[in-house]
Amino acid sequence: MATRLIEVFLPAEKKERVEELLDKNRYIDAWYSDLDDEKMLVRVLTLAENTQKVVDDFVNWFSLSDGFRIIIHSIDATIPLAEQAENDENEVANNQLLVDANEENKPKEIKYGSITREELYEEISKNTSWRIDYFVLIILSSIVAVIGVLEDSTAIIIGAMVIAPLLGPNIALSLATTLADVDLGIKSMKVNFLGIGIAILISISVGMVTVVDPGITEIATRTSVNLGYVILGLAAGGAGALAITTGVSTAIVGVMVAVALLPPLVVFGLLVGAGHLNLAYGAMLLFLVNLIAINLSGVITFYAQGVRPSNWWDIKEAKRTTFHAMFMWFVLLLILISLMYLSPN
Repeated sequence: MATRLIEVFLPAEKKERVEELLDKNRYIDAWYSDLDDEKMLVRVLTLAENTQKVVDDFVNWFSLSDGFRIIIHSIDATIPLAEQAENDENEVANNQLLVDANEENKPKEIKYGSITREELYEEISKNTSWRIDYFVLIILSSIVAVIGVLEDSTAIIIGAMVIAPLLGPNIALSLATTLADVDLGIKSMKVNFLGIGIAILISISVGMVTVVDPGITEIATRTSVNLGYVILGLAAGGAGALAITTGVSTAIVGVMVAVALLPPLVVFGLLVGAGHLNLAYGAMLLFLVNLIAINLSGVITFYAQGVRPSNWWDIKEAKRTTFHAMFMWFVLLLILISLMYLSPN
């Protein structure tokens, strides 16, 4: 069973308050160490699903204390087993310390997940930074995808999907929407749009200097849209959000997201470069359907898992933002589906 070790640095005078806090939480074991300068280190071993509750309580009680800091470690194994230790040493209910008069305003932990909100944010926010490796991978995956499309080779296109880093920015946008984090949302959109722009620019350039046959399978299948692609986008977004929150490797899910986004984007650029604008419209429609479906599904998955801001006063704003975003994505998806059926392609 997955466990976490939470290290908390606090003033030594807070020890009684810490003991009171831990009496209200489920945990496996706790240790106290005295440090220099009248500081102490509290180590708490807990099951992964209880980590968010313990962390939130420490933040609510001690975040303004001098020298306060929390460090969270993943634990590969512990002896005795985590189940035995918790059953034998802790029969305490997992109660909320700070009770707000309005129950719906209380922060909620992730219902189905093995990482905390803070770990989730740290993991996802890395994908919104202006990293050279992201842009190099976008360029390389776009080039490989262009070759795969022109050669009508599914194997080459799959290879491009393996290296395409398109999962991160889209999942970051979904998380930013769920947490009402404007800064994270802006960063994710900038990185996402720049990556999209690079892929389009490369494919248009190639389309202008080479012969593009609209009849080959890898192009023809991406110039028309059906409901199957909508389901693909929804599944990809949901799987991406679920993989992130459960701590599962996102490599395979990233390929799924890339399959939904990069090939239609490359086909669009090639057709525009070759002058086949009517067919390019269908490819762009397919790309937009998948993009919106991925983000809609990602937001729904994060919200359903109970991902919320850490402060109760931010929850109402986040809830409003989330429902507005879901409504907007849903309306846009309906519009695109309507255009799909009205399209002559």
